[in-house]
Amino acid sequence: MKTVIICNGEITDYSYSTKVIQSADYVICADGGTRHTYAMGIDPDIIIGDFDSSSSEYLEYYKNKGIKVEKHPIEKDKTDSHICILKALDFSDEIVILGATGNRLDHTLANISLLKIGIDRGVKMYIADKQNEIFLIDREITISGKPGEYFSVIPFTPRVEGICINGAKYELNDAVMEFGDPYGTSNEFKEKKVHISIKSGYLLVIKSRD
Repeated sequence: MKTVIICNGEITDYSYSTKVIQSADYVICADGGTRHTYAMGIDPDIIIGDFDSSSSEYLEYYKNKGIKVEKHPIEKDKTDSHICILKALDFSDEIVILGATGNRLDHTLANISLLKIGIDRGVKMYIADKQNEIFLIDREITISGKPGEYFSVIPFTPRVEGICINGAKYELNDAVMEFGDPYGTSNEFKEKKVHISIKSGYLLVIKSRD
């Protein structure tokens, strides 16, 4: 089952997000993400959060439509996004997170770090917006694109070993990357598919568009 989680970060292109949502089997809205679902005319299957950022107007609108609302306390150890991910992991084999990036860099970094939960549970999970698709890997991944499009690989642990990249302008074979030396930024697709694998550590893989 494919689940889309809609968070309260920036969504700059509703047409892109709507297409992603339409491909989903289940939609979870995290608190203030209701501003996005309302603007897109989307009815989520459930709204989860402490509701410190969601407009009461949107909440009442969805409650009146019979949408399930799950309320959590404001003072808690997990963010609304984290709670939504844990719920989705109970029944999903793919999770796409929208609205997970934006002006709040702390929230963006926290959401990126949550991708590790997908690895731990063996579930494909990534963050998407019009400009980026963000993955975290501990083994391998194949990404698709057009020749000349950009992708970057960035170490998310102090050291990532055994990095191999095939199908790219700049290929690697059993390379090492260390945190603070991001030489894998702005690589390019040479083929329509790029395969990336590592032997140890965690590696961010980001497919980007200007």
